[in-house]
Amino acid sequence: MAFFELNGWPLFIITVTLAFLALAFTVVVLPRQRRPGILKYVMQFVGVALVSLLVLVGIFLKMNMDNQWYSSWGDLLSDGGGQVAVTDVGATAAAAKPIKDLPHRAFNAMQTNPTQNAFFGSQVDPNNTSGQWVNLKIPGPQSGITQEATVWLPPSYMKQPQRAYPVITAFTGFPGDVKTYTKAMDIAQHIRSRVNSGAMREAIVVIPNVYPGNNDTECVDSNNGQWESYVSKDVVSWIRGNLRVSTDREAWSTLGYSAGGWCSSMFAVRHPDVWASSVNLAGYFAPTYSKGQQWKTADPRSYDLASVVARDKPDVKIWFFSGGEDTISVDAVRKFAASVSPPTTLVSNISQSGGHRVALWEAQLDPSLEWLGRTSPAFAPVSS
Repeated sequence: MAFFELNGWPLFIITVTLAFLALAFTVVVLPRQRRPGILKYVMQFVGVALVSLLVLVGIFLKMNMDNQWYSSWGDLLSDGGGQVAVTDVGATAAAAKPIKDLPHRAFNAMQTNPTQNAFFGSQVDPNNTSGQWVNLKIPGPQSGITQEATVWLPPSYMKQPQRAYPVITAFTGFPGDVKTYTKAMDIAQHIRSRVNSGAMREAIVVIPNVYPGNNDTECVDSNNGQWESYVSKDVVSWIRGNLRVSTDREAWSTLGYSAGGWCSSMFAVRHPDVWASSVNLAGYFAPTYSKGQQWKTADPRSYDLASVVARDKPDVKIWFFSGGEDTISVDAVRKFAASVSPPTTLVSNISQSGGHRVALWEAQLDPSLEWLGRTSPAFAPVSS
């Protein structure tokens, strides 16, 4: 019934109205009741509990309308998005022949022995064989920005000091938290699982903070800071100088969810010389600012990725996923797909249902990582 839609204003207004009525009853009516014994206190407790419950439900309904976590009652009550429809647009990504030994520059002492790297400090365990997260700050001499970053070093990193690895540059949504990757989605465990199953090789993950505080940067260069330059120049330079990564662009991929999905595809499309692949989980393909945070850029049209791929035809591969009821992301990829042609590759995955929420995206980490392992020679597993 449309009147009681999960994302509709009527249900929210009814809930708020009931909360006020329950509050008035609890504060005004109940104290005047002269019932003897414990019944009076039981009714007061029930009244307070009901008010609290209705307030929490109202907060959830409003936040759900704003963020589109659940698009319907069916989405709320289901545990997945159902069947996924896959559409290939542009070039078809062929099965990749693995590069056994990834090309790289000569590694310096900080790269071969991370315990000596001042950026890592004492966080690095030299005996670790399961992989480890490291928190640090990456300076930005070119952009003027210095921000926190979180780095995943794979299980073999400490024991194979001359080995080069592919790297995933990952981005959170807005507002976002790196813990979405390290805890909620546990991307490290997904990579370990795909490596153990023979679907991909070990990879480094670098998660720069591009949405500090309440700052919706959209990863662009603007009067709000040179965020695109920070990542594409400063962060990339730091990775190359401090981590054992390959010089082959096929060994570089981006990944992001929601607003971070936009960043993921933007960096690959606008910097195909650095990143060859992008995983975009429910993002979009042009800046979508939060209310009151419309920043000025030198050339806004240059951030319309549909126009960029139509004009420049970058040789990049994009893997996209959206819940079927996440209308903003679904509409965005359909518009973008109309401009894609070879050599650009777009693999669009749209589930039957599902809104804009982490549980759906986390379920797509395995398929997206497997896709990287199939289509990128630098992420493809090497048989021993």
